[in-house]
Amino acid sequence: MKQKTLQILNTIGRTAAVLLLLFFEAVFLLIMMALDVLPMQYWLILLAVMALADVCGIMLIKSGSLTKQLAGAVVCIAVCILMCCGTYVMAETYVALQKISETSGLPEEERTAVTEESFNVCITGIDMWGEIDQVSRSDVNMIVTVNPKTRTVMLTSVPRDSYVVLHSFGEYDKLTHTGVWGVDETVATIEDWLDIDIDYYVRVNFSMLVDIVNAIGGIDVYSDYTFKSAIHDCSYKKGWNHLNGKEALYFARERKAFEDQDQQRIKNQQKVMKACLTKVTSSRVLLTNYTKLLDAVDDEMQTNMSQREMTSLVKMQLADMDKKWKIKTQSVQGDLTMKGTYTMGMGRDLLVSIPREESVEKVKEGINRTFNAEDSEESN
Repeated sequence: MKQKTLQILNTIGRTAAVLLLLFFEAVFLLIMMALDVLPMQYWLILLAVMALADVCGIMLIKSGSLTKQLAGAVVCIAVCILMCCGTYVMAETYVALQKISETSGLPEEERTAVTEESFNVCITGIDMWGEIDQVSRSDVNMIVTVNPKTRTVMLTSVPRDSYVVLHSFGEYDKLTHTGVWGVDETVATIEDWLDIDIDYYVRVNFSMLVDIVNAIGGIDVYSDYTFKSAIHDCSYKKGWNHLNGKEALYFARERKAFEDQDQQRIKNQQKVMKACLTKVTSSRVLLTNYTKLLDAVDDEMQTNMSQREMTSLVKMQLADMDKKWKIKTQSVQGDLTMKGTYTMGMGRDLLVSIPREESVEKVKEGINRTFNAEDSEESN
């Protein structure tokens, strides 16, 4: 009778262990399916690993040897722990994406198929540290044109002091001042000026750049000059430099060390952006540092791109990790002068940059050519 009772308890224990294992796996898979961040080949690998662990664990548990049963229990417990960790990471990912995205996105019929159709993103950088919910000037303004068909990205930089007509007020002002009126004003003003449609915006600050560069292990950029930051104890040599987050920030912010000041600063900003994009898209950084990247930006970045659209881009890159993106750069040229501005008062002259018309037209052409290209040769 005692032996029979032990057998029954043993059977119940083994059954409970198997059911617990399957429960944790089911929860993990449901969360992964809800997030939908893994391409098919990763799903197949994940399922194969889980199936192998299940078979090994269950076979060991059902064996007659106590040692093997204990080994099977260890396997099941290890898999459950991994599933719990994976579930926690996925939940953190979901929360981070929700914080970054300010919208649930457009209705299905109006949404851009970001993995199939070209789109424009306005990156606006405010001159602040800490959390992103602050009103400030838009000191960095960059249009990122992404063509997934040709796997081409065009980075178009616009000087912060560009003298443009504000969308909502019809008056001239410096582009940087649009940030005071909100990111929608920045986007609409650039759309009017460059005659383009901007699908998304990404609003960032100093903290985000520092944290994201650190999260990917630093970046390598080529400096055209040997110089020292005027506002921080950072020095750079002519040639290649490996930069951590703060070094990358002050490399991108410096202008007083250069004769052409803001134009060189724009070039350096593009170099930092290009280095970040290249490292994330041409290596395993996106896969191995995905959660670090999200942790780096969840309080320091805002976008109107929906969670679904962001995960679609991540999924596309994970599926085609070995395919390279071609990253090109261009910028608007201008001439410095003194003019009044709407925000600070038209009677108070400030230093502004009058955009050169031929430069503006060239930039428009570059954006449209990249956006409308159907193959890589057309985008050149």
